[in-house]
Amino acid sequence: MKIRELKIYGYGQFINRHIKLHNAPASLFYGQNEAGKSTIMSFIHSILFGLPQKQQTDSKYEPKEGQVFGGAIVAEVSGTGIVKIERVRGRSSGEARIDLPDGQTAGEALLREWTGGMDKAFFQSVFSFDLHGLQQIERLNEEEIGKFLYVTSMVGTDAIYKLEQRLGKEQDRLFKPNGKKPALNDKLGKVKKTADAVKAAAQAASEYHQLMMQKEEAERDVLQLELNVSEGRKKQSYLSRVVSYLPLLREQEALTQELEALPDTKCFPAEGISRLEKLLTEMEPLKAQTGRMKEQIRQLMAKAEAFKPDGNILEKEAHIVELKEQSGTYQALINDRSALTSAIEALDEELAVLAGQVYEQPPRQEELSRIDTTIKMKTTIAELTEEAKTLFMQKNQLDEQFDRAKEALDISEIRYASLLEKAMNPDERTALEQELSHLEKADNHQQTGQLKKELESVERDLENQRKRSENSKKQSSASLMFVLLIAAAGCIWSVIQQQWLLGGLLFTGLAAGVLFFRSLQTARDPLLEHLQRRKRDLEQELQEQTNPSTTVLKRLEELKGTLWKDEQIKQMAELERLRTEQETRTCDRVIAKYEEWESERFKLNHKLKPVLKALFLPETASASSLAESLAIIEKYKEKELEKQKREDQNRLNVTDALQFEQKAASTLNLTRDDLPKKIDDLYSALIQEKEKARKLEDLDLRINELSAECEERLLLLNSKTEDYRKLLEMAAAPDEETFRNMAVQHGKREEIIKQLSWTARQLQTSHIAQALPEDWTKLEDDLARVTLDVENLEKQLKSRQEQVSILQAKLEALEADGSYSDHLHRHELQKEDARRTAREWMVQTVARDFLLRTIDYHRTVRMPKLLEKTIQFFTRITDGRYVNVYLPDQEQTFIAERADGQRFKAGELSQATSEQLYLSLRLALISSLNESLNMPVLIDDGFVHFDAKRTEKMLGILQDISAEQQVLMFTCQTHIANQFAGPVTALERQGIVSVRKETV
Repeated sequence: MKIRELKIYGYGQFINRHIKLHNAPASLFYGQNEAGKSTIMSFIHSILFGLPQKQQTDSKYEPKEGQVFGGAIVAEVSGTGIVKIERVRGRSSGEARIDLPDGQTAGEALLREWTGGMDKAFFQSVFSFDLHGLQQIERLNEEEIGKFLYVTSMVGTDAIYKLEQRLGKEQDRLFKPNGKKPALNDKLGKVKKTADAVKAAAQAASEYHQLMMQKEEAERDVLQLELNVSEGRKKQSYLSRVVSYLPLLREQEALTQELEALPDTKCFPAEGISRLEKLLTEMEPLKAQTGRMKEQIRQLMAKAEAFKPDGNILEKEAHIVELKEQSGTYQALINDRSALTSAIEALDEELAVLAGQVYEQPPRQEELSRIDTTIKMKTTIAELTEEAKTLFMQKNQLDEQFDRAKEALDISEIRYASLLEKAMNPDERTALEQELSHLEKADNHQQTGQLKKELESVERDLENQRKRSENSKKQSSASLMFVLLIAAAGCIWSVIQQQWLLGGLLFTGLAAGVLFFRSLQTARDPLLEHLQRRKRDLEQELQEQTNPSTTVLKRLEELKGTLWKDEQIKQMAELERLRTEQETRTCDRVIAKYEEWESERFKLNHKLKPVLKALFLPETASASSLAESLAIIEKYKEKELEKQKREDQNRLNVTDALQFEQKAASTLNLTRDDLPKKIDDLYSALIQEKEKARKLEDLDLRINELSAECEERLLLLNSKTEDYRKLLEMAAAPDEETFRNMAVQHGKREEIIKQLSWTARQLQTSHIAQALPEDWTKLEDDLARVTLDVENLEKQLKSRQEQVSILQAKLEALEADGSYSDHLHRHELQKEDARRTAREWMVQTVARDFLLRTIDYHRTVRMPKLLEKTIQFFTRITDGRYVNVYLPDQEQTFIAERADGQRFKAGELSQATSEQLYLSLRLALISSLNESLNMPVLIDDGFVHFDAKRTEKMLGILQDISAEQQVLMFTCQTHIANQFAGPVTALERQGIVSVRKETV
């Protein structure tokens, strides 16, 4: 079981607290005094084993202000998963409620199964301990400390120690062999006195006396048989303890025989096989290294022959280096000369191209060079170019304006002629007008026409009003629907938020809005109804009137339409005539502007002639090309200047190159042909020769180093070879294989000797084992024989006790009256009182004997394994200062052996060391019980007297134990919290704050 969470409803100072322990095997609760560490520890006890009752000590944790008393633990149970264990006072009499992972619930029975049926006291005595146990050690003297530690190793607490003390005190209170004050001693004295009185009163009765003698003889036999039974039981108990050592003796005998069967390897050197392996491991690399070094020396010497330098080249090193440094400059001069020649030729071609771009027959170069390309000329050309550009743009605008005006004039004239063709001549129009006048005078149904016009007007008004009414309804409906949706959303929100008053108001408004929406859909328009009634009235009046002159009316309408159309055509024709006159005037204005433009162009040509002459351009050249021509001429002059510079540079390069060639010929006899390559070849040869000289020097140095190192390796190899020979000689082994076989036999002997040593130490600690007879193989038969004798004696004792009862009945029959009867009655009462006290003493004696047998069984059966684990923990806590713990025979104490061989009884150890031995015993007991009960371990400030190093060792042991079962620690010591490698829950007096301490 591993605890994951604590949910405290109400317990002590904690009310509605939730503590998560993280998913770690070990956790620590850190806090000051009264922060709640003991409260949490008691809470875990109460949830697992029941809440305290009113009269119990832990009832002080019940909340004072009436909160719920109890809580829950979330734990991980092996084979079940994550469960919740809850206890609350007042619910099911405080029994546990368990919520299982599958949704089912269980109760106290399942929890008892998980805890192995243990109760709270047993859990606290084994798995949960605090300063109480350590304080017990402080209160004991030297003799009591060993016994306290011994009984602690049985169940984790001093309960057995206290019980054994109490039984011993109770025995001494009832009876002591030579005492007078104990109750049984006093009652036996009184029985003896009354027995004398009874004997004096019974002298007169011979038969009574004879029966009394028989009874006394039978009682003596009973006492003797009881003594014999007691002695037999002691002998049986002694032989039982002796027989418990027989497995060690048999193992010792078997090991001795096995040791005698092995060959003698006393001369075999200590750690011989490891020394042999070490020598072989060291010799093999040495052999390989010396061989490899010799081969390297031979190869290096052969390589050195190939690195002899040429002295002739090395003598001319200074001249070669100087020419090599200057060869780059020489090569650059050669390259520049070629590049300059190519550049001059390219410039000649470019100059010819530039001159051809401006002139058909270019002037002389001197004339081109004298052309004015100053800013003044550029400004004059720019002004002339701008004037020419302006005149060109004006010409284009005038052309566009004239084309648009001419086109508009032509279209207007065509439209005017077309409208004149469509119009009526005056005679035709006069005839139609006369016919119309005649028909209007002759028409008797003018009122009918008026009714139709009024009907058409009413129909138009009716249609317009119907559209306006529908649009008004749609707009009102949309607005009202939007408001209703907002009200509905508000109602829903009010219900969710439980705002009942606001929800009621919104719902009332929503209902009123729905009713208004329905009334809006059914509302009538008074104006629309009036127009509908007027339409029906006019239609009825038209039906009531007759229509005999339909043809005349149709002709009347036709004449009116024809005359109206002709009037429209005449009006359009007049407008086109006026437009034609306007377009004609526009054309005249454009022609006048053409004349002004010709005058400006003549002035521009007059200004242009001197500029064209200065630039050697023909008079036909346009002003717009002057800027481009001047730019080309300016570029021409720049290229001519660049050409002159390159020609000067070329002459200088030729002079410098000639000087370098003369120097190369005088110092190294090098000709001009491919001179840079020859210098590079000489320089490369110089580098190679210098590299050969350097490599030759390095090879000589390397050969000397390898020779010295090879000599050292050979000396070391010879030394290892001599050690190898001596090692075989020490073991008297002719070869390595024989040596290894002897090592195997020697290892077996050492293992057997170690086992014999451990067996001997176990037997040396027991006085019984040291006092065994030589022929101990018959002890089991002696134990069986003694057991059979005890059973026979118990049968005889029972028979004699029955005989005593029969004689007692006969004596009671003789005792009828008289002083004898009074004395005898008093004597029997006192005897019965003494028997009751004796039975009480026997109960205490038997209980103590049973307790001692249990302790002896713990010593012989459980203690060896428990002691082995205790030694491991104690040695680790003390960092190897104490290496063993012994349990002497016939003594209920421990002996601790220090690393230097000195031994101390438990009472002779220091206070802190005694506590460390106590904790080692407790942890060993927990480890042994963990095989069947995997319960969490709770420790409250168990290391307050430990120094820093032993505290660190103790924390390491708890980390190892936490790999098998959960460990929960409680402390107020800051240094322990800092050293703890796991999650730490910090407790405050007024609450709890959980923090995670990261460790590296």
